[in-house]
Amino acid sequence: MKRWLPLAMVFFLLLTGRPHAQQANDENADLNLIPKTLEAPRPPPVPAGPARWTGRAYLENALTGWVNQGLPVEPPTESPTWQNRTSLDVDTRWQPAESFRLHLSDRLNVLAGDTISFPSGENLRNDFREGYLSWELVPRTFLEVGRINLKNGVALGYNPTDYFKTRATVSIASMDPSAQRENRLGALMIKGQRLFNSGAVTIIFSPKVASPSVLSASQGASFNPLFGRTNSENRFLVSFSCNATDFNPQVLVFVDKDGPRYGLNISRGIGSSLVLYGEWSGGRTASLTSRSLSFGKDTGSLPRDAPLLPQTETGKRFQNDLSLGASWTSPFRLTVNLEYHFHQAGFDNGDFSDWVRLGRSNAGLASEFWFIRQYATDRQEPLMQQQVFLRLDWPDVIPSRLDAGCVFFISPRDGSFLTQVSAQYYISRNWTVGAYLGGTSGASDTVYGSLPWCASAVLQVVRYL
Repeated sequence: MKRWLPLAMVFFLLLTGRPHAQQANDENADLNLIPKTLEAPRPPPVPAGPARWTGRAYLENALTGWVNQGLPVEPPTESPTWQNRTSLDVDTRWQPAESFRLHLSDRLNVLAGDTISFPSGENLRNDFREGYLSWELVPRTFLEVGRINLKNGVALGYNPTDYFKTRATVSIASMDPSAQRENRLGALMIKGQRLFNSGAVTIIFSPKVASPSVLSASQGASFNPLFGRTNSENRFLVSFSCNATDFNPQVLVFVDKDGPRYGLNISRGIGSSLVLYGEWSGGRTASLTSRSLSFGKDTGSLPRDAPLLPQTETGKRFQNDLSLGASWTSPFRLTVNLEYHFHQAGFDNGDFSDWVRLGRSNAGLASEFWFIRQYATDRQEPLMQQQVFLRLDWPDVIPSRLDAGCVFFISPRDGSFLTQVSAQYYISRNWTVGAYLGGTSGASDTVYGSLPWCASAVLQVVRYL
């Protein structure tokens, strides 16, 4: 308890001190560099006036189909060939007083598919994404309590400093990571923030309220808030952002059961069309294999005698995560983002070759190896140490009618890639139709060619309410 007392004192001083200026930026101001995602439907404009209620609501139907393929390392469960999701999505804010705001973000889903039992708890699922109270204690000093989707990081394809992204994903049509981080489960937390004329300080505590839930494609009971995924351990974050320099740095210190991790975000505009940015996080941690097997054994998903393969290192050491990128916007509003990702705890080239070789020869190991891969996906971290990410976003291809985009995940190991092309057509203020076409390239023993499916298609229809 004593180690938290200095932090508590800092927290108290931040919340009760007098503000230094009237102009300030949020600690997440670097998120403004991220272009609008194709996944989030464009809501009708909110009427002007003193209304206390703001937000959006819409009905969405997304029909997805996959073309599966034979693999040398077969997944332990049957891969779906189709799934339909019908959702009622609500995101609303209510301001009962000048200094108070309530925010609710929720989605109710009805699911059907060839691998979903009927009737079962998998047919009806509620995604309680956010629900929190925001209170401005004094000018520019805020306290927020509840379930909050906290986002950090300037990169688009992989965010090392987005510490609350783990185990928070929900089903959406887009493979774009920047769309997924807008449509995910928040964590229960207490957040204090102080804004200054040239930056902000934020302190966050997210408590453990449930034991870790098992790793599963199914989310279980229909109205389970899934705190076993978002609040299975105590976590603490302090961040400081500064907007007084050309690099707009943000420094973060994050603490969980594995110890402290340190993060840095920087960005720099070059002229009117080019932005360079970088995101780094480092701390003592175990390899991807070691962490996934420990999690599997603790939750009963894997046997206690499961071998530590393909990465055989058991201890913790200082490991780095890095995203370096550039964003260029053309005169006709096409934005291109190119990024390099480094995830030191992930597989190197030899580890992946062992994954294929051992998994091909032993069905028991194949099941364990797919668990490692699913664990990485669940935590939104790359499987491999190195990855290249490319994103193209073109809003208003036809003004106020058509948006288009594309994402690529490319493996430097073997040149294999995963891609998805997307388009949204706005029929009217109330109706939107979207299409998402995905595919993989590479032999069955490559990073992306070894996925269970080789092609996918999503048809999305949205009705705004």
